[in-house]
Amino acid sequence: MYYSKLRSKARASLKGNWLIAVGLFVVSLLLFGAPDFILNPDEYDFSWKDVVIVALSILLMPISLGLIWAWVDLSRGKKIGFGHLLEPYKTMFGKSILVSLLQGILLFLWFLLLVIPGIIKSFSYMMTYYILRDEPELSPLQAITKSRKMMDGHKGEAFVLGLSFIGWILLGIVTIGIGFLWIAPYMSVTYAHFYNTIRAEHEEKSTF
Repeated sequence: MYYSKLRSKARASLKGNWLIAVGLFVVSLLLFGAPDFILNPDEYDFSWKDVVIVALSILLMPISLGLIWAWVDLSRGKKIGFGHLLEPYKTMFGKSILVSLLQGILLFLWFLLLVIPGIIKSFSYMMTYYILRDEPELSPLQAITKSRKMMDGHKGEAFVLGLSFIGWILLGIVTIGIGFLWIAPYMSVTYAHFYNTIRAEHEEKSTF
């Protein structure tokens, strides 16, 4: 797989869309951090504030799907907007929470075994949210299983694709995180193109 070609496709997708892409990323960060920022407990003891933070964090899980869906749509030449972040609430609110929790539990159990198996499985499951964009009728477990099958033989490619951004990541660190406002969307859209590529390959194999 040509990683430079995937990055080139991502830049083409982001051309003229950088402002909305950065905006989506910033808004999602603010929403994810809001519960802790507003109710940040002053004590280490378990309190009602901890319960509220956990509850709000769970309720905000669909935003992760909406953000991924925005990157997928952008990679396919479609317009994106802040409505993408709310779309899962309208179409699969319960399922989006269930798939996030189930994936988190599975990864937690794998990491309990050893770090390496946990990392490998994280790559196996990484296409779950992307798949639900194209196949919303799948159950959480079916989406996770399909991601595992789709990533068979591609986990190393996904890892190397991430490594190809090491220079950009270092730049983000040097800029005290400010650079990640652009780097994160760039990487995300690149992985959306990666998904499009391996999905097409998976579907082609399935026809034989």
